[in-house]
Amino acid sequence: MNSKWIVGLKDFQLTKEIEANLQRYYQLIIEYNQKFNLTTITEEDEVYNKHFYDALLMTNVIKLNDQSLCDVGSGLGVPGIVLKICFPNLKLSIVEANQKKCQFLKVVTDNLKLQDVHIINQRVEVFAHEYREIFDLVVARAVAPLNILNEICLPLVRISGKFIAYKALNVNSELNNINSGLSLLGATLINQNSYQLPNNYGTRNLLIFQKQKLTPLKYPRPYQQIKNKPL
Repeated sequence: MNSKWIVGLKDFQLTKEIEANLQRYYQLIIEYNQKFNLTTITEEDEVYNKHFYDALLMTNVIKLNDQSLCDVGSGLGVPGIVLKICFPNLKLSIVEANQKKCQFLKVVTDNLKLQDVHIINQRVEVFAHEYREIFDLVVARAVAPLNILNEICLPLVRISGKFIAYKALNVNSELNNINSGLSLLGATLINQNSYQLPNNYGTRNLLIFQKQKLTPLKYPRPYQQIKNKPL
């Protein structure tokens, strides 16, 4: 893959080792896709731009080094595995409810010899009650509407830590419905950035929420309650 795909990622440096690991990751996606039903995006240019480039967009707004990072609903490992490959000092936890996808993530972790990666096969609203307020960064990409995402993700974020939501279009309609819930959960929206993916692959919005106070222990509620009556 031509390294020109990183144009627009202003603070990211692509080394030969990172490039080789991303290519091996791509090969594993293709190899295991039919077995694990990972993605409908399989053409190399699309994977690099819609998955890898997209995952790395947060490097334009957050400096990554050795933070603890929790990827919620990671699926095939985006953005978490991509970020771990590119920033090996990250302490990565992936919470994924789908067992087959967790099996694939274990294959990738073992194959690429990624260290300090924890793959948790559990629903995040359950996980969040045991591991509250411990992560520097929590990320979620195309998992659920914001009024659901905030309740399942923000309890994981430590005070002064950040939750980054990757959203596509129509983000403003979602933003209109979260103010009261954000206040209850102890966070505020501090940054909103919109980016165009390369080759006209669409628009990506990055929303950055900062945790300012502890989330009440009753959150997150069971998923059906969250879905039926979002904050």
